[in-house]
Amino acid sequence: MLDTIARQFNAGGPFMWVILVVLAVACAVVVERLIFYFVICRSQGVRMAAELAKAMNAGSTDEARRIVCCRKAPVDVLLRTAFERFDADMPVEDIREGVEEAAIREMPKMSQRLNYLALFANIATLLGLLGTISGLQVSFSSLAAVEATQKATMLARGISQAMNTTAFGLIVAVPCMIMYTMLSNLRERKVKDLDEAVVRTLNYFKKKRS
Repeated sequence: MLDTIARQFNAGGPFMWVILVVLAVACAVVVERLIFYFVICRSQGVRMAAELAKAMNAGSTDEARRIVCCRKAPVDVLLRTAFERFDADMPVEDIREGVEEAAIREMPKMSQRLNYLALFANIATLLGLLGTISGLQVSFSSLAAVEATQKATMLARGISQAMNTTAFGLIVAVPCMIMYTMLSNLRERKVKDLDEAVVRTLNYFKKKRS
């Protein structure tokens, strides 16, 4: 099977290597986003907000500080900013402004590099099409320069390059679009959880101040 794949890859011509580079970069983006969403952003914002309120209701400032400290996920940073300003006896409006400033820095991280996957899907498809055109050009330009006995071979070689490049482009494009959709949905869930956690925390601090 590997020999067959290698032969088809080599028959696809130079555009196969360009599509392979696109595939490698797309895989790197997918791995980076999966690590970000499932490792760095593993905290559940709504649960953190509830634990923070519970600790503060119990008068355990140290426990509240422990809940929001250290981690680098956007939800952790925003809740930590809110808590630190509340702990410094700042007005609710100043707490809200601090959270909004932190959100401007942190929220782009949720979508960072994600749109590249849709771009790579389009690039892979277009490269496959370009390889198809290149293969057909090679086929028909070679027909006039070879003997009649070799024309069928040259035509088959060019068509093989065209079809293999198109197929490989689609093989790369389809998973890129699938992963883009899945990761976009995951991002939306994370953002919704973050928004709800921040709103709950700010409302809690507002009640504590009143």
